Amino acid sequence: MSTQSETMPPSTSDEPRGRTGLIAAVACAGIFVGYLPIMAATVGLSAIARATEASSSDLEWVVSMLVLPMAALILAFGAWAEKWGRRRVLAIGLVLAMLGGIVATAAGLVEGSAAIYFVWVGQGLAGTGAAALIPTTLAIISVAEPDHRRRAVLIAAWSGSMMAAMAVAVYVSAAILDSLDWYWLFVPVVVASALLLVFGVRLVPESRAGGAGRMDVPGQILTAVGVAALVYAVIVGGADGFSNPKAIVAFVVAAVGIAGFIVVELRSATPLLDLRVFSNINFSMSALVAAIAMFAYLGVNFGLALYFSALDLTPIQVANRYIFIIGGSVIGSNVAGRALHRFNAQGVLAAACGWTAAAMAFLSFIDSSAPVWQADLRLVLAGIGIGAVLATVTAAAVNAVPYQQAGMASAAINAVRQTGGALGPAVFSILSASWALSALPDKLFDAGVDRAHAAAVTELVDAQGIQHGGAVATAKFPELGLHDALSSAQAHGFSVTAIAACVVFALLAVGCAALRVAGGRRVDAEESVEV
Repeated sequence: MSTQSETMPPSTSDEPRGRTGLIAAVACAGIFVGYLPIMAATVGLSAIARATEASSSDLEWVVSMLVLPMAALILAFGAWAEKWGRRRVLAIGLVLAMLGGIVATAAGLVEGSAAIYFVWVGQGLAGTGAAALIPTTLAIISVAEPDHRRRAVLIAAWSGSMMAAMAVAVYVSAAILDSLDWYWLFVPVVVASALLLVFGVRLVPESRAGGAGRMDVPGQILTAVGVAALVYAVIVGGADGFSNPKAIVAFVVAAVGIAGFIVVELRSATPLLDLRVFSNINFSMSALVAAIAMFAYLGVNFGLALYFSALDLTPIQVANRYIFIIGGSVIGSNVAGRALHRFNAQGVLAAACGWTAAAMAFLSFIDSSAPVWQADLRLVLAGIGIGAVLATVTAAAVNAVPYQQAGMASAAINAVRQTGGALGPAVFSILSASWALSALPDKLFDAGVDRAHAAAVTELVDAQGIQHGGAVATAKFPELGLHDALSSAQAHGFSVTAIAACVVFALLAVGCAALRVAGGRRVDAEESVEV
């Protein structure tokens, strides 16, 4: 896959350039559909929990069942698109996303806790569709525009479409929750997928990599097993303890799968992922930043969902909070696209990581008792940083390899990014819950709760999670007025995780800056390191 050339190299004449813009618009719409379910599910977590009696770990799976197949199958779908045709895989992804929305919506026909299983299956199908849409839409853009400067602008627009999908999903979901039952949350992705399938796919010319050889089936299986097992291990370990046999077995399977993938890829004549591309320091740094940025973005969003639910906000109020971080991300993507047209990608990436580190530190001081505008400002600044990082890192990675490897690079960078995204909600949930639990006794004492009741409440929260356990404790001890103490503990947990994200982004900023100073310069398709 990595040595293939394009069968339909794009022209650089003015007329095809206009056609390139139309193709890029369809690709942006495709990534929009792929990311639409993420915030729809996140905003609806509280409503889903109430309707299905889901625990905190059950809610993690609502998001994780979406992002897990996105991480595990992205490389495989990238390879299939190169061999079978990008437009064909684009259509397959849209069909899967539509089916996922239909199955999740059908959860409304099921009463009680069994409904959550329909949501999980639907999210899994939608995530599989997104796994097809993400690398395919990026590859469509990457091969449609050979000029690396114009390509960087289009890729920034593609990244901005991810954020736009989340912004639209926030308000549409809030409006649905205000007037309809929770299971209607999944209908918009059905409608959007159907519209793009009927009216958009036909506008994209079919293209594939020339000279495609034998498919790397062992590599596809090993990467899917390894990534899926890793995410499963983290989620189960966070819920039941990392000494749990299920978590241990999953970690072993993940290690074997990933190690086997590396061995197979190094020996394969037609690898799923040419691992030699990681000898390019610009690509390797971009891959690392991509994984951590999506890890932090989805982790912060999941943490915010739990924090906002503790404040008893209405759906519209929650949407009004989310729109600041998502809107900031759209702004950051656009600013990054303009900056990439003028400055070295590693320099822009270092600045974006530094901004995000400072914004995360600022976000850690979020306080429910402070004026609303202060919280909104923190969310905007964090969104600008993460949006700039995601837009920059994708363009930097694709431009770091030869033009003929653009499809492989797009699949690889998306695979590592979605792996980080799959781990984000699980890890942030673990850290946030742990720190919230550690702070809860002091918060209860500050609220005037006696030691005996404080111990009982803490035991409930420890056993059932701060979401479900807190609700049970509040119902069991209504005279204690636990709401403020529980909210304050959750705020503390979120603040600590934001500080951790700050430290990580600061280290990334230093690394990118060092790479730039050491001789990193703008790399285009003709000057990049051959692999």
